[in-house]
Amino acid sequence: MPRPTALATIAGVALLAPVALAQTTIKPMELDEQLADLPERWEGIAELFDVPGAAIAIVKDGEAYAWTYGTANPETGAPVTPDTMFYIASITKTYTATAILKLCDEGRLSLDDTLAQHLPDLELPDGLSPEDVTIEDLISHRMGINAGMTVVLDAYTGEITPERYAHWLPRGTAERATRYTNVNYTLAGRVIEAVTGMSWRDYLVQEVFEPAGMTRTTPFASRLYSDPDAAFPTVWDGEGWAIAAQRKTDRTMHAAGGLGTTAADGAAWMLLHLNDGVADGERILNAETARAMRTLHAPFDEPEGSIRIEHGFGHGWNVGTFADQTPLMMHGGGYVGTGTWVGILPEHNAGVYVLVNGEGLARGWGSIVAIDALQRLSGVSPPWSPYDRFQQQARELKASGEAPRVNPGLTVLSADACSRPAGFYTGWFRNEHLGTLRVEAHAEGLTLWLGDATLAPEPTDTPDLLRVPDLLDDSTTLRFVVEPDGTINRVVVTNDEYPEIVFAR
Repeated sequence: MPRPTALATIAGVALLAPVALAQTTIKPMELDEQLADLPERWEGIAELFDVPGAAIAIVKDGEAYAWTYGTANPETGAPVTPDTMFYIASITKTYTATAILKLCDEGRLSLDDTLAQHLPDLELPDGLSPEDVTIEDLISHRMGINAGMTVVLDAYTGEITPERYAHWLPRGTAERATRYTNVNYTLAGRVIEAVTGMSWRDYLVQEVFEPAGMTRTTPFASRLYSDPDAAFPTVWDGEGWAIAAQRKTDRTMHAAGGLGTTAADGAAWMLLHLNDGVADGERILNAETARAMRTLHAPFDEPEGSIRIEHGFGHGWNVGTFADQTPLMMHGGGYVGTGTWVGILPEHNAGVYVLVNGEGLARGWGSIVAIDALQRLSGVSPPWSPYDRFQQQARELKASGEAPRVNPGLTVLSADACSRPAGFYTGWFRNEHLGTLRVEAHAEGLTLWLGDATLAPEPTDTPDLLRVPDLLDDSTTLRFVVEPDGTINRVVVTNDEYPEIVFAR
């Protein structure tokens, strides 16, 4: 595994001088006495936890540090650097919330505005009206609006259209209670577009990233994965590391989970929030607005967690405490071959951003890194040691052969699951509301795609009937309909939640 790599520079800020902010250099973590031994500690267990590559950014008292490890691309062996771009998944919500609040600061939007004011044709699930839901309800998850199919289309298949979003949204569920959902933020993205007349992506780039000097933060997967310094989502294919078949495209980068960033830009993001809305000498948010983001607006019935304890939601951030002793604002993100987490300790002028291009055990390693860093930065000791406990668990899982390691990413369906030769199944099947199901032939069998999403079908005792739990849930089945003349022109998907869905050639 490659050794940690060299460091780079970013546009940063000095916490003690928020009026005249200067650039800060990212430094090697080893140069700080408080952090010096952490890189060796983390590297020593990275292989145990199947970590392909990682970039860690730490900020404290206006200084920024980074440490990198491993490979960004398992095919080329390219090393991770502080400027390597990683997909960050749901941490995107903290950025989208910042865009919403910037519009509020500009007087173009109010947190008390209702959805009906900006999306007048919107229809929500039963029991909830657009007149009932405010912008603040969305960015603090104070209302639980969910619609599984819109999430599938937005985040995985990419075949979302305004018509499909409008079709599936009212068929979802809604609760007048604090519930974390992607839909709240895809709605927030649509509010940004309605108010500004530009996409949520372009607004973030022009009004937040560029002024903040975050030149390597992007809402475009095409830029992310075409960049020579990009981290690809990585999985274990049974023999070695491989790039995941399921990865982001431009059309699956959405306002709830659609950004790529670097350790360097991640440090700038943390400094922006620690400096109450100022980055690279530019005020992005009013100070009061920035402080309100880390204030509890939607409490949980009971706190969650034992070390990184979540009490509820602020604006975009999960709000809580570290080891029940010091305030902590945080957010995590996960996708195939990806695990990310950011946490900020406002009272200690410090934070940590963890970027990993792996999943399974690698996410446990990311938790160790985050908690180690938070402990050093705050001086607070957690009630138990993830470093010790997670290592023991990882060794036991590997010894038993049950480590969550094998994930080939592209599932090939054996011909034994089919009643007809492969050629009868291949081709494109379409549904008005779900898009395109694509069946391709390979030497070993068939592969199935729904838009940009790979499917992992599981054979049943009945030929041509498959389970596809990764599409929605364990109740989801897919059946190829064999006509009397032996042709296959329809595919029927069923699920406990939705009626029969037919794809036709």
